[in-house]
Amino acid sequence: MIDIDTVIKEVSKKTGIDREIVEVVCKHPFSCAVDVMKGPDTKDILFNELFKFKLKRRFKENKDAIYTSK
Repeated sequence: MIDIDTVIKEVSKKTGIDREIVEVVCKHPFSCAVDVMKGPDTKDILFNELFKFKLKRRFKENKDAIYTSK
């Protein structure tokens, strides 16, 4: 399975751009998704033509409640 570090190294090598810059660009959509999920908003997050994060209904109803498994 491919991981983000492998992608960052490969893109950096192919483009000749500094690894730190490539890392920031590659991780930006995911850091934005984390910020949205932590916020008070309950909307779904769509990564353009990739996939969609959807909150479960119980989290949409009350995002602050603590949920545990049975």
